[in-house]
Amino acid sequence: MNEAVTSVVVIPSYNETLALPVMLSELAKGLSSSDAVIIMDDSFVDTSSKIDLACSEVLANTPASYYFFNHQGKSGRGAAIRRGMVNAVSLFPNLEYITECDADGSHRPIDILKVKESSENFDLLVGSRYLQESQIVGWPLSRRIFSYILNHFIPRILSIQIRDITNGLRRYSLPAVELILLQKQENSGFIYLSEQAVVVRNSGLRIGETPITFVDRTLGSSTVTWREIVYSIKGVVLLISQARKK
Repeated sequence: MNEAVTSVVVIPSYNETLALPVMLSELAKGLSSSDAVIIMDDSFVDTSSKIDLACSEVLANTPASYYFFNHQGKSGRGAAIRRGMVNAVSLFPNLEYITECDADGSHRPIDILKVKESSENFDLLVGSRYLQESQIVGWPLSRRIFSYILNHFIPRILSIQIRDITNGLRRYSLPAVELILLQKQENSGFIYLSEQAVVVRNSGLRIGETPITFVDRTLGSSTVTWREIVYSIKGVVLLISQARKK
């Protein structure tokens, strides 16, 4: 156990041999000995070992702790994040916050650090793409429309006061993490982000947002498939169904 660590950045990864090491090289400049980075990688062994080596080299000269876990098979973003939370709680007895972000560079290191280090006293703090000061750079119209529809309707149907319920740059307090892990996981893909928000809201904890600039990936290719999108839409339907029963 590492008693010095109070803040952990959990990053789900799948075949991110190019973008992840580049993003980490910038993120590392803002990390200290009280930070740890946990990579939850779903790549197969050969690719995973390359990612681990590249990331460990990038973080070798930083004071932050580094951990790499390989699942050997794509389990979904939500499942990877949940395993990362379990590992963080187990490894760091003085843990206060967990920050999660994407591995593809869409979340800028400056925004990751902004969310991680925020003085706002929220149990769930979301780096939002849909506040007045926010920006989205490089997204095609189809992605913008799909994201807008999800983030327009899901919060309203679930009665959660948040404008960006599907973005994966967010920080959780330890009480929020512990409550999330007590609940059965219903979704394994990116809609797990919405499921987590429901758990936090239902527990009476505080949810807030802060503006960020979201940039479409410039390295590598998207790992989101149409199958995952369809599966996530089914997850939305499940969340709505559960909300109406309460």
